[in-house]
Amino acid sequence: MKVAVQDNLKELKEYLAAQGIEVVSPSHAQGAAAMVVTGDIDEKEEGQILAPATAPLVTTYVPVVNAAGRTPQEVLQRIREIAGGS
Repeated sequence: MKVAVQDNLKELKEYLAAQGIEVVSPSHAQGAAAMVVTGDIDEKEEGQILAPATAPLVTTYVPVVNAAGRTPQEVLQRIREIAGGS
């Protein structure tokens, strides 16, 4: 599974990569199953908010996961819930 992670979340990126997740920058999010950010996103809105994952000619939208206040393990669980990955 490919997941775009906000660039400043180094510990989370390392954890997800160790779990076999392909971690990319949001600027390379084309084909990602989800995008992880920190910010003011209500838990009820999570997964319903979609972020653009743009390639030169195609824009797709992926669910957003808020990493604020969560452990790397909790973020991975939320990614799996939202993106349907294993």
